[in-house]
Amino acid sequence: MLSKLKSLHHKYERWVPIGFFILGFLFDTVMLRRVDELLTVVQQAIYLLISAALIRVELLEAARAAHPASAPAMGPPRLFVKVWKYREALLHFMLGTLLNSYTIFYFKSSSAITSFLFIAILIGLLILNEFKRFGKSQTKVHVAFLSLCSISYLVSLVPIVLGFIGNSPFVIAVVVSVILFYGYVKWVGRSRTVLSPRMIQTHLWQPFVAIHLIFIALYFLGAIPPVPLSVSYMGIYHDIKKGNGEYELSYTRSKWKFWQHGDQTFLARPGDTIYCFAQVFSPTRFKDQLQVRWLYKDERRGWVPADAIPIAIVGGREEGYRAITKKSNYQPGEWRVQIETKDDREVGRIGFTVEADESTDPRDSKITVL
Repeated sequence: MLSKLKSLHHKYERWVPIGFFILGFLFDTVMLRRVDELLTVVQQAIYLLISAALIRVELLEAARAAHPASAPAMGPPRLFVKVWKYREALLHFMLGTLLNSYTIFYFKSSSAITSFLFIAILIGLLILNEFKRFGKSQTKVHVAFLSLCSISYLVSLVPIVLGFIGNSPFVIAVVVSVILFYGYVKWVGRSRTVLSPRMIQTHLWQPFVAIHLIFIALYFLGAIPPVPLSVSYMGIYHDIKKGNGEYELSYTRSKWKFWQHGDQTFLARPGDTIYCFAQVFSPTRFKDQLQVRWLYKDERRGWVPADAIPIAIVGGREEGYRAITKKSNYQPGEWRVQIETKDDREVGRIGFTVEADESTDPRDSKITVL
């Protein structure tokens, strides 16, 4: 059995890392549930600290290799002698796990095309971290990855602590990130016999500043998904009734359209009201205001906003805060409902089509309970 496994490994050796990469990504997708879980927050903080320490070692060793007369070679601590040669693999694992986590969290919080482009960039960086070696630029790239992970960590953590999302939490996250990195540079810069001011500037500050400037620009362009918020469910229904803490959602969709949520082909009769039901996840003790925007697709003007309805959300519920909006004044055609933050960043959307239903037969209504 063991010999067969070795033979298969040798035969498909070049595909093994890719296979493990895909499996790891899928595993994290299933296991990472809440962005505000204490274990998740603490684990990511530990990974960031270990990554920062390993990058410091990498930077000092690169400096000593370039100027061997400046200081003796750096030996490992006694406890880590046997695993010291695996420190680069450990660093890639730490950074890869962090990038993986933030890619998943951003994916859950995104629905706009610009957000998906940002996520595609993250996935590209994640793949680079796994399969690419960067030669002389390796430390700079690792510092850039660390900077991206640290700002992503703080951008999700600060709203959790403050209980709301917006420009203020984002600015606070950026300021905290700069302060922490300044302390890190001071710590690394203690070895002045090895690290020159120029090396500190080119290997630490330049990649850090570049990542943060890009991140800030993408945020104000609306390309950064609004973590820690995410829409866990959206559907279009003919009627909604509440009872015993649950919602009964009525729809007439055919069974074969199993991929749709409710009546995304809404067959409208005179007097019908369109209901949109959504579940929005937000962290515990989170209180903020979102808005639900209805849009109609005009043949000449494109998507025309019809209404923007404010909703106050409260966090903590595992499945997400449940919100209902409705529309009784509509016309046949393509429609879309978007859930947005107060600064118009999209959290989730659902598209549907309204068609006139001239039938007088009784409807075959179905009920789902959420």
